Amino acid sequence: MKIIILAGGGGSRLFPLSRTRFPKQFLKLNGEKSLLAQTIERFSELVKPSDMVIVTNQEYVHHVKTELIASKSQEAHILLEPVARNTAPAIALAARYCVDRLGCGLDEVMFVTPSDHIIRSLETFTANLRQALSMAKMNKIVTFGVKPDSPETGYGYIQVGQPLGSGFAVELFHEKPDRATAEAYLANGSYYWNSGMLVFTIGCFMDELRVHQPHIHALSDTTLDIMTENFAEMPNISIDYAVVEKSKQVVMSPLTTEWSDIGSWDAIYNVLDKDADGNAIKGDCIPIDCSNTLILGHSRLIAGIGLEDLLVVETDDVIVVAKKGESQKVKDLVNELTAKGRVESG
Repeated sequence: MKIIILAGGGGSRLFPLSRTRFPKQFLKLNGEKSLLAQTIERFSELVKPSDMVIVTNQEYVHHVKTELIASKSQEAHILLEPVARNTAPAIALAARYCVDRLGCGLDEVMFVTPSDHIIRSLETFTANLRQALSMAKMNKIVTFGVKPDSPETGYGYIQVGQPLGSGFAVELFHEKPDRATAEAYLANGSYYWNSGMLVFTIGCFMDELRVHQPHIHALSDTTLDIMTENFAEMPNISIDYAVVEKSKQVVMSPLTTEWSDIGSWDAIYNVLDKDADGNAIKGDCIPIDCSNTLILGHSRLIAGIGLEDLLVVETDDVIVVAKKGESQKVKDLVNELTAKGRVESG
């Protein structure tokens, strides 16, 4: 098995901490190690570092090397995307790398994972992974779903059907819903959050590319050098849109451990430890009569008085204050800063 860790994304939903030049996979949000280092170490009991491939770009390669040293995994491979083309071309490039450089056969299993998620209870995660492996070896594309415990509007959803092996047949994939739709999904019971993690053999993946993305397949079915040289010709498309939502070979395997893609400041609040008043505090902060509030200080004292259900994040050049439940709009803020040419956006 080869572990493919996608670490090239920029991301804007955790602005102002996450910026284009230093995205969230390199942040230390829930401990002393970055999210990328935690992702690498998550697989250290399953494979050797030399069985890991970190897909990133030239801008982030120094950060990746730093995190590999921090996690004692310098033997992991770093694969650079020539240009940004989203996750489907990135995964195809990783598959070609595994065949050409690592000597993998078409029956080799690839576990594809983002680099910026929080997963707790590694024993449970490993058990979930082993179940997914058995289905992947039956020529299936396995996607991990998380049973929702709240009407989350920041995740895509997987609608499942009949049981299939240790998982379920997939009926439909759904985009991020509004609040009312998310509440209906939660009440229905047959909807799962889409975790973005995938397991499949290289052969199965290439077959599905041939059917659903012939242009990507044609560029992938060459050599790594040729594919790299022509990578800019790849379409800019995610693996979900390109293959997963079209393929008849997809099954959903439940992820039963605690999981978050921490894609918003609300999600950060949910995973951090709280005081007796429900406040999540990091940095030089003094809360007085505050409740259910996130305060992240960086370079100065942050004092909050009488705050309730707020999110406060401070960096050297930006302070963001938002109501809880509204943090998905941080992306709109970044878009406005970019449109105005503000240097803070990057």
